[in-house]
Amino acid sequence: MKRLKLNFISIVFLVPIVLIISGCFLIKSEESKEVISIDTLENTIIPKPLSFEKTEGEFTLRKDTIIYVKGNTDEETEEIYNIAQFMKSKIEPATGYNLKVKKEYPKNKKNFIYLTTTGAEKELGSEGYLLNSSKDNIKIIGYKPDGIFKGIQTLRQLFPSEIEKPCVVKDIEWTIPAVNIKDKPNYEHRGIMIDVVRHFFTVDEVKRQIDMAAAYKINRVHLHLSDDQGWRLEIKKWPELALKGGQLQVGGGIGGFYTQEDFKDIVKYAQSRYVEIIPEFEMPGHSNAALASYGFLNPDGKPKDLYTGTKVGFSSFMTRDEKTYSFIEDIIKEISEISSSKYIHIGGDEAYATSKEDYNYFMGRVSKIVQKYGKTPIVLDPADTSPDINSDTILQNWKNSNKSAVEKNMKMIISIAEKSYLDMKYNEKTQYGLTWAGLIPIDNAYNWDPIDYAPKELILGLESPLWTETIEIEEAMDFMIYPRLLGYAEIGWTPREMRDYNEYKIRLSAHGERMENKGINYYKDPSIWN
Repeated sequence: MKRLKLNFISIVFLVPIVLIISGCFLIKSEESKEVISIDTLENTIIPKPLSFEKTEGEFTLRKDTIIYVKGNTDEETEEIYNIAQFMKSKIEPATGYNLKVKKEYPKNKKNFIYLTTTGAEKELGSEGYLLNSSKDNIKIIGYKPDGIFKGIQTLRQLFPSEIEKPCVVKDIEWTIPAVNIKDKPNYEHRGIMIDVVRHFFTVDEVKRQIDMAAAYKINRVHLHLSDDQGWRLEIKKWPELALKGGQLQVGGGIGGFYTQEDFKDIVKYAQSRYVEIIPEFEMPGHSNAALASYGFLNPDGKPKDLYTGTKVGFSSFMTRDEKTYSFIEDIIKEISEISSSKYIHIGGDEAYATSKEDYNYFMGRVSKIVQKYGKTPIVLDPADTSPDINSDTILQNWKNSNKSAVEKNMKMIISIAEKSYLDMKYNEKTQYGLTWAGLIPIDNAYNWDPIDYAPKELILGLESPLWTETIEIEEAMDFMIYPRLLGYAEIGWTPREMRDYNEYKIRLSAHGERMENKGINYYKDPSIWN
């Protein structure tokens, strides 16, 4: 019988592998030319846990293993029960095991998994967890259910990589080592931005990215929903925004939009994975889709032409017209009613067609509208320079120009373009992507920290944006996001002093097979995967 302990033995490189996902079998040649030992590594978990101790023995999952769940209240128990069902859904395809879930303390002495918030320490925070495994059981303890969910992502990585296959794998023991893990994140905000405007992606395609990102403890997905090329969310009071403004995309192809029911479906799906969806409507620039939908938003009263190019900085709302603010308030009101996020992002970059005085007035006024509806505004630099923007607003910092934000004591999300932009090419030969912010190979994507750009006490966390001018299909999206998102996830989760690229890339190499088993079209950097 095949026994795989992926995290604690060695990884064999330069072995021809054929993976047939639909058939769930693999063929390996017997020849291996190079062996790179990872025996010295404690684990291959990404993001790297805060503390990890391997003990004696191993736990083997069986078809009669029982999952027990218990919270401090009935409501919490029900929430943990739903998390257990999620875990089942990730384990069952490869194992074939239909595990029972029971809402009670463990009655068996052996062969169980226990998910609980009872007895957890407050210092774990909402996302921290303890994971303790022995030959008899696995216990995941969180102060909040979110912490249990994060612990399950770690548990998935302790199993052999075949656990991620979409159908039953034969002749394998589903073992994990006996370990004690204590873990919690370094930064609150660990996000990815997906631009669904330049090229439109369906509800299912967005959900798939949410699910894959959540596996690496990403907890924010920022959706860029409007720009010059399209408007991607139904606004019931102003239907032409989606019906007309959402028709096209870059290059002139057919666009699309989400109905409000679609958006609520995405939000609900993300919530089940403890991911917050942050909606963004870009303004006062990047606004041509809106200006093409309604003529009254333009000085001459006529709608602009739809735009399918990639230039920036040519469009602007009228910043001194009350009709503009009434229109924007309608949008903010509707989105605030269907979005569970505490944030609404209002953009604010590259407004080259707007005077500085008008820009400052506009950003200050719209931020107040967002606050009126109980949300916290997020803006892009240079909006922090507006006199009416203060510490009640969050800056998403992409140009390393945050002097005003620091002076105002504003919280920040760090998204420096030359470090974190997922649409930048890995190298000059990369088939997708752009180069205006430079090349971002895997090592450059990993070797930085938000404190390089702002004081630690002002940093909410980091976010890696994927702009989609050159990203038309799901395979291209995968390629640009993975494996760099794993590094960004670790920057956000693991303290800087615990991170080292030479050690990380060996752990990353172990995730290649996991990503293949999930069907992710990741960039196979030859310096990591030969």
